[in-house]
Amino acid sequence: MRKITLLAALVITLVSINSVFAQDDLKTKQSAAVAQQAAIVTPESFQDFAEANVGKEVEIKGMVVHVCRHGGKKLFIIGEDPEMRVKINASDKVSVFEPELEGSTIDVVGVIEPIEEEPVPEEEKATQDADHSNYYHKPQYAISCRSIRTIDE
Repeated sequence: MRKITLLAALVITLVSINSVFAQDDLKTKQSAAVAQQAAIVTPESFQDFAEANVGKEVEIKGMVVHVCRHGGKKLFIIGEDPEMRVKINASDKVSVFEPELEGSTIDVVGVIEPIEEEPVPEEEKATQDADHSNYYHKPQYAISCRSIRTIDE
């Protein structure tokens, strides 16, 4: 009888030690998953954030103001400031955007990518004055869409 009691106590001790280690491992995995979640940005802060975070995952929410009618491969969203538009590109995860998205508020998760800079034509360079900010020729960034969901408001 003593052997059975001793054996039972040993088994209970081993099981409880194993569950403590399993809980620690689970907490470590959950912490790693939280650390890998996408950064949340607004359309107004996106361009500044993107410059230092190319290739990283980001989540952004905004209203769709335009969906490309020629294939639905890109769309543009805005936030509070309608002047700050963010380009969202289709990808292998989301291959096309439906035109019906225009006017909807969406939440997008995707990867930041640079937009290829268009060369400034020589004749345009010659006509630019010293105060010209060259806004459209500074580096710009877009998001390659991994997932999209419409938000009901």
